[in-house]
Amino acid sequence: MLIEVGIASGLWCFGHSLLVTHWWDGVLRRRLPRAHALGRVGYVVFSTLTFLGLMAWIRTLPEHLLWDWPGGWVVLRGAGLAAALVLFWLGGRAYDNRTFLGLSQLRAWLGGRPAPEPPFRQTGILARIRHPWYTGSILLFLCCLPVTDVNAVWRGVFIVYILIGTELEERKLLRELGEQYAKYRRRVPRFLPRLR
Repeated sequence: MLIEVGIASGLWCFGHSLLVTHWWDGVLRRRLPRAHALGRVGYVVFSTLTFLGLMAWIRTLPEHLLWDWPGGWVVLRGAGLAAALVLFWLGGRAYDNRTFLGLSQLRAWLGGRPAPEPPFRQTGILARIRHPWYTGSILLFLCCLPVTDVNAVWRGVFIVYILIGTELEERKLLRELGEQYAKYRRRVPRFLPRLR
């Protein structure tokens, strides 16, 4: 069953990445030229529903406890979860969430206007680390539950996916934003802030 969990999690990650590629955007533009602006909101809905479905299926599987954060480890777990929540909150304040969720694109489409270009922001937490939500997600996956054989597999798959996906996303951003992103990358660390 662990192999199936790994395969299912990996397939979700593959689909999640495929749907944000320039290739998929081109498919939408060719097949649905007038509705292509709905791609982002469709991506968010599809990704959310399929992730919830995957997690619902995984919850039905028998698990064997490997580690339950004994003794003082529970403090480390709590600190990791608190840090994840802070990073999600700070990221939410820094990002343009309407564009991230596809709502700005949907509104433009409904108004007969072209979809706005997503803004490139470097303020707030984004002035300290480039990927606060990815760092928060890694912390969440590491600290969220007692460790079982089943969730160790999907957690591992998702953490590796975040690491690989971040690299692919950064290459895409370099192509799209050029020197502006290259300078940002040189100045701001990827996952962890520099100690000053």
